[in-house]
Amino acid sequence: MNTTVKFACPMDCFDACGLLAEVADGRVVRLKGDSDHPLTRGRICSKGKKLLERLYHPKRLLSPIYKEAGQWKTLSWEAALDMLAQRLASAIRRHGRHAILYYADSGYGGLAKSVDHLFFSHLGGVSVPRGSLCWAAGMAAQRYDFGDVRGHAPHDLAKAGCILIWGRNPVATNPHLMPFIQKAREKGATLTVIDPLVTLTARQADVHLQPKPGTDGALALAMAHHLLATDRIDRAYIDQHTTGFDRFAATLPDVSPDRAAVITGLDADAIRQAAEHYADQPPAAIIIGMGLQRYVNGGNTVRCIDALAAMTGNIGRSGGGANYANRAITRWVDREAGCPPAAHRNDRTFPLPRMARFMRAAAAPPIDVAMIAKANPLVQMPDVRAFQAAFRQVPFKIVIDMFMTDTARAADLVLPCTSILEEEDLVFSSMFSPYLNYSRRVVPPPDGVLGEYELFRRLASRMQLDRYPDMPVRRFLASAIQPLTRQFGLTLDQLASAPFKIPDADIPWSDGNFATPSGHYEFYSQQAMDDGGHPLPVYLPPRSASPDFPLRLLTPHYPHSLHSQQFAFRSDRPVASIHPEEGFHHDLENNQLIRVISARGQIEAKLKLDNAIPRRAIKIDQGWWRESGAVNCLTADTLSDMGENAAYFETFCRIESTPNERRGHTP
Repeated sequence: MNTTVKFACPMDCFDACGLLAEVADGRVVRLKGDSDHPLTRGRICSKGKKLLERLYHPKRLLSPIYKEAGQWKTLSWEAALDMLAQRLASAIRRHGRHAILYYADSGYGGLAKSVDHLFFSHLGGVSVPRGSLCWAAGMAAQRYDFGDVRGHAPHDLAKAGCILIWGRNPVATNPHLMPFIQKAREKGATLTVIDPLVTLTARQADVHLQPKPGTDGALALAMAHHLLATDRIDRAYIDQHTTGFDRFAATLPDVSPDRAAVITGLDADAIRQAAEHYADQPPAAIIIGMGLQRYVNGGNTVRCIDALAAMTGNIGRSGGGANYANRAITRWVDREAGCPPAAHRNDRTFPLPRMARFMRAAAAPPIDVAMIAKANPLVQMPDVRAFQAAFRQVPFKIVIDMFMTDTARAADLVLPCTSILEEEDLVFSSMFSPYLNYSRRVVPPPDGVLGEYELFRRLASRMQLDRYPDMPVRRFLASAIQPLTRQFGLTLDQLASAPFKIPDADIPWSDGNFATPSGHYEFYSQQAMDDGGHPLPVYLPPRSASPDFPLRLLTPHYPHSLHSQQFAFRSDRPVASIHPEEGFHHDLENNQLIRVISARGQIEAKLKLDNAIPRRAIKIDQGWWRESGAVNCLTADTLSDMGENAAYFETFCRIESTPNERRGHTP
């Protein structure tokens, strides 16, 4: 008889879906969405469905392996953990803890697999990255403006009279947002999409504005200019809940719609109309994407957009907000499970996008051991060729993964890990969903596979970390939700019966109390200035193309893969999309093989002529592995203006026909 087990999707995604696994004879035979989940309501995307493919794929790693004289050899877990503990202890003894580099990203969103952070805290601190490959510029921006990053509950967005989706493609990357947008539109709301690409979401919009890539900040300031000039601002809200508006307003004459039209390539009247639509159909919600902050001006762009919401009084208002991410539930989870380390964690830090530079230059001490989990930096890191060279020089490298990724192949010790279907865990997102989800273990892991929770528990014992929480995973999870237990009476058993959302937190900042130093929304941020940035939102021009590399490279998320995860079983070339006029200019035809060349390297790709791409741009979805042609062979390790985020979209390329059928990138 088949049984059905509830669990949650752990991928680095906006939605944190509730899922159901059908089990027959101890084996998962089908996945589907959980119709009882209050947000995701039974819908499952193609990425979620592939969790089953990954679970039983023949290429899955099932035992620790160690590279010796260029050959992989199988190890027992006892031998692997002994080797790992000895290498960590040796690095500490010879060089100190900072000789250990640890990098874990968001390849898995569950709590139990995040005990790596807790382990290295108890170890005393190592070399770890700061910043992000993903969203840190926007996070820094909203912390300057609001003091924290919070978003409206999805169902509240259905109350909007006007919706601006700015640089986001939720049809592909945030599908459970779309039903709420549709509800708002059924009640008369208008939808404006601002994106240089003609995305699936843009095709559904009432209005689609296509600014030149990297000029969104100029557009936002020009809209603010028009709102001020036509007295479409909420002066009472500004006076009561914000600080620094007059200073901000004094800068707006420099960015009129006419001037912004030259910068953005948009019609000045279209800019004015967009501003009027936003102000005249309250409440108005702005939904901000991550792509627009992957430029050197990314953080200021988000601050410019935030300012529109604040000056019109759409902050703290049902159906409004400047919605970038949502830390509503995250801040209530105690990742230390009530077991903080005895001493303050003393990390050596470096900007994540420049990890290659750090590994090459690190001294006093140099990096002796590097450990990577929930990440595939040899695909996802900017300038991966530089990363590969720097990673190679590290004496001992450990990777934890389900598959032999590009990064795992470059390691010395590879440790297999469990799937979400094989773990009891708590799953939540700080991106969109406000829900904390309990995920049941559906099936036991294969013999020879150890989950990260147990891995670090055993490793802590070997390293004699006496204060490390040596407890069963269920007790750890119950301890982690103690802040919610104390405040709301939530227990793990209750959470197992239904997802939990913080009561009365659907509309952030509704009480007018902000987490900034002033307690107000800050148009003028002294903290931003103290951090070396601009105190006011400003437009900073993006970098420009050169005659040698005339095409700006845009690398959005592939709709059917979470970063590189679902490319594990593919070896086809990436698709490079350009406007048909660019193809004509370069004398290239649809579907032909081309070479894409930047100052950092080159890859081969299949050409697609696509009217959805703006002129002087080339789009290649990120995620393809190096065997096919990883797009980050082309990108540079440029940083954003705040947050130390990877400015991926500041890479420029040229294209040419390929005389042969050679596969992959050129070293």
